[in-house]
Amino acid sequence: MCGIVGIIGGKPVSRLIYHSLFSVQHRGQSSAGMIMYDGNIHVTKEPGLVREIFDEEKKIDVPGNVGLGHTRYSTAGMDDINSLKRNAQPEYLVNPFLAAVQNGNIFNSSDIDKMTKRKPRTDCDVQCLLLPLADKLYKKELSTDLIFEACGALMKHLKGSYSALFLADSGENPYLFAMTDPYKIRPLVLGKSNGLYCLTSETRVFKKINFEYVKDIPGGSVVIIDTKGNIYEKQIIKKTEKPCMFEFVYFAKPDSRINGKSVHNVRSDLGRLLAKNYPVKADIVIPVPESGRHYATGYAMESGIPLDEGIMKDKDERSFIQQTQESRDKVVEEGLSYLRSVLKDKCVVLIDDSIVRGTNIRKLIQGLKNAGAKEVHVRIGCPPLIAPCYLGIDMRSKKEFIARDKKDDIKTWEQIAKEIGAESLAYTTIESLKKAIGSDICSGCINFPDGYPDEWKEDVKKLFKMDKKGFRAYEK
Repeated sequence: MCGIVGIIGGKPVSRLIYHSLFSVQHRGQSSAGMIMYDGNIHVTKEPGLVREIFDEEKKIDVPGNVGLGHTRYSTAGMDDINSLKRNAQPEYLVNPFLAAVQNGNIFNSSDIDKMTKRKPRTDCDVQCLLLPLADKLYKKELSTDLIFEACGALMKHLKGSYSALFLADSGENPYLFAMTDPYKIRPLVLGKSNGLYCLTSETRVFKKINFEYVKDIPGGSVVIIDTKGNIYEKQIIKKTEKPCMFEFVYFAKPDSRINGKSVHNVRSDLGRLLAKNYPVKADIVIPVPESGRHYATGYAMESGIPLDEGIMKDKDERSFIQQTQESRDKVVEEGLSYLRSVLKDKCVVLIDDSIVRGTNIRKLIQGLKNAGAKEVHVRIGCPPLIAPCYLGIDMRSKKEFIARDKKDDIKTWEQIAKEIGAESLAYTTIESLKKAIGSDICSGCINFPDGYPDEWKEDVKKLFKMDKKGFRAYEK
């Protein structure tokens, strides 16, 4: 899971890309980067946050009427500083010049590597897109027809999720182009403003840079834009789209829309359904900040139980996407405080988006009780996570999930409630999730293997059998 942005037009766009990266910072915090092109290549990419990397004006104001930006959430490679630096995007080649940023995960990357004699410089699956495409474009006059042909030939071999952006040199008129997987697991949207065009992960970017939303890019598509504003689009492979349910549940910001659906409304509706299906007698509804807030709003409205602030967040960091368990714990411990005046002697409904490892929720419940809460009843906006995601969410092993026991069986809600110290626990059902989102979804991590597209079920079952604690099966 990453944040990507590409902008092209008739004037320099580096500052627009820079501001856009702040709007997708929540999608990746391990590294960030930007590449601009004006006949010369201008690239900055490092581990860390956008504000840390682009700390000088000379890194922000860079020549070029076309460029790419990326915020990386690591789903491949190691998590040490050298690996994070090596795997930072954008990634590019000079022969031919081709740059790329990728959001998603291609789980048959080892097969794709065999399609080219070029050697990958990084551990990221962006190489699965960049190197074979470079072979197709090498020593040929670049044209829209050639790009469509090259992308179409590659897409037939790819397994996994990808919303990817590319920058290709064609002399005085470079191209920005995009490629999406047939199931459109990861979001990608198009916006415009005064002859400039932007392709990016979330619609909230357009509010930041004052662009107008145009459309969501369909699955299985290739979209090409030149500096004159000409847009060429072709749907190479057509299938029923299955957007990732975790985009709606956690990753996307609530002010974004995916396939026309408000992320805020989805989360609020899930809260309403939780209150309707799993009521509890309580004094107050408390959201986990900020992840549980929109669910809690819906829960409070449906249940009639007052919504209040019992937990204060001191840091603007997301614990789930931290690279190590140690850093996740640190964010939780250092980033939260509890309001005794709100919680003392109260029966609390604690609302959050999901439970993965259980580390955070245990500490939250203990914190609430230490601050005087009599009871804590937990309600979760996502069904129990039971299997690794092979499509771009870094859930590395089935052994990470609190919902599985040591014998590999699925625990009951009552068992999990006891483990985390809650008086009761209830999750959203898969049926409620589909109802709130209003479409089919990719739900492999909560409904394994049936939640994956049919054509990948045998592949993911093989990966599941290879599962070892701490390792990503598709990297072995």
